[in-house]
Formats: sequence, structure tokens, C-alpha cells
Amino acid sequence: MLKNFDLKSFFLKHSVYVVLVILFAYFSVVSPMFLSQGNVGNFFRQIPPVGILTIAYTMILITGYVDLSIASNAAFVGTAAVYLSTKGLSPFIVIPVALLIGMFFGAVNGLLIKTMNLPAFILTLGTNYVIRGIIMFVTNGIYVTGTPDWFAKLAGTHIFGKVIYSNTLIFVVLIAVFAYVMKNTRFGRNCYAIGSNPEVARLSGIKTDRHVIKLFIIEGALAAVAGLLLMSNLNVGGPNEGQGLDLLAMAAPIMGGTQFSGGVGTIGGAIVGIFTLQVFNNGLAILGVNAFMQQAVTGVVIVFSIIVDYIRRKSDMSK
Repeated sequence: MLKNFDLKSFFLKHSVYVVLVILFAYFSVVSPMFLSQGNVGNFFRQIPPVGILTIAYTMILITGYVDLSIASNAAFVGTAAVYLSTKGLSPFIVIPVALLIGMFFGAVNGLLIKTMNLPAFILTLGTNYVIRGIIMFVTNGIYVTGTPDWFAKLAGTHIFGKVIYSNTLIFVVLIAVFAYVMKNTRFGRNCYAIGSNPEVARLSGIKTDRHVIKLFIIEGALAAVAGLLLMSNLNVGGPNEGQGLDLLAMAAPIMGGTQFSGGVGTIGGAIVGIFTLQVFNNGLAILGVNAFMQQAVTGVVIVFSIIVDYIRRKSDMSK
């Protein structure tokens, strides 16, 4: 058994788990604050928005697409929801409207990509600027304040002590739902089929255009949920918030085994990826590493994850 053990293949397949364990052990030893109740509670309160974006991005990548506008969509929806709540509208109106806005932006991306055969990378780069530009123009880049009590409770309601909050519970539920969807439903199987070979998927009877549009709409809804929880955490509407979350949400699935070219990946692996990135950032912050250096080091980790994905794909093709 040991003679057949391939260390390189093991590392390529399980690298993100190895890195997570090493980071967790290292930061636990070098800083007593790392496992303190306050830091653990803050970690679980901060991770749901980017984690939910990661779920959405994983499905997009598996299907063979990208979306550079997802974080701007979340910021737009969250800020719009804050504004509506300050006007006295109830959560039973604000939340559905927020979801519809997110789904609308997702539908626009999906329709333009499929009906006009536009490249997803360039298109969503453009819609990213459009969405972010509109919300910055409307608010003049100023935070929207004066939220009612219910808005902060969306993300900040205590569920278990001062560690698990309502947004953590929402995040866990969404992980379970979409992990099941991707593994056990026709929708999930179609995502993998289209990501592996869209033409073969079309010839096999899958309505690929309709499926991709539907996927972008679902992604928009998840971006809306992430935006609501992000602004609920802040308890303000921040039109410039969420910058960089799209890159983390894209890097995490790749770290967790999702192939950038599509057709391969899991929600579980992506979640381990985002936990790894967030543990890394959290540990650096506790150690007092300069914020700009944190960005640089995080960028190195993202580049490394892309390189690992390339080596993994090359290794798979050589078998």
C-alpha cells in the first residue's frame, strides 16, 4: 500500500486541507488570542457574506463561467436594502425587493452572455463597473445610516453564546442546500455536464442556454443574501463595501479543487478554501501584520492556488 502512495497526487488533491490544518495549528500556538471567544465569534460573524459568495461562485466556475460583478451586486443590494429600511418599509418588503434586485442583475448577465454569445469575463467586468458606478453615483459614495433595529438583527442575532450568530446559521443552511443540489439533483448534474463540455451537454438534450441563465439568476439571489448580511454586520449601507470579496470567492473554490476551466469541483471543497483564506487573514491581523502587507500576502496565496490548479489539471491530463 505504501509503495503505491503518491505524495504529489495526495498534496495536489488535499493541499487546501493540509494548509488549513497547518495555519490553524500555527496561529493557535503563536497567539493566545486566536482561539479566544471574541476572535472566534468575530470570525464566524465575518465569514458568512464572503462564504455565500463563494457558494455562488463555485457553481458558476463548475459550469465553466466567471462573474466579476458578484461583489458589486452584493454591495448594491445591501445598500439599497438599507435605504429602503430607513424609509420605514418592513423586512417583508425590503428582503424580497433586495432578492429581486440581485436576481435582476444576475439575469442581465446570463441573458447577455447566452443570447449574444458574449465572453463572461469581459461582460461581467463591464457590469461590475456599471453596478458599482450606479450605487456610488446615487449615494455620492457616502454611507447610508439610520437603519431600524430589525436590520442589524438579520446578521447579529445571537444563536449560541457570543460565537454563533444568525448569519452563521443562514450560511450553514445554504451550504447544506447547495451541496445537496450540486450532488443529488438534475440541476447540479447539468452544471457539471455543461462545464465539462457544453456542446456535448447540448447534444445530450440539456437546454444549456436556459440552464446558464437560471444559474446566473440563482447566483444573483445568493449575492443579494450576502449583501444583506454584509450591510447588517456593518449596520449601514456601504456603497464601496465588498471590494475584493469577488476575488476571494473565486480563489476559494480553486483552492478547494474546483477547476477554473469548469466541470470539476465541490461546494465542500470551496468552503474549506474560504475558511483557509479567512483563517489566514484573521491570523495575520491578530499578529499585527500591516493591512497592505496582508493584501500582498493574500494575493500570493491566490496566485499559488491558481498554480496548483494548473499543476492539478496537467497531472490529470497525463494520466
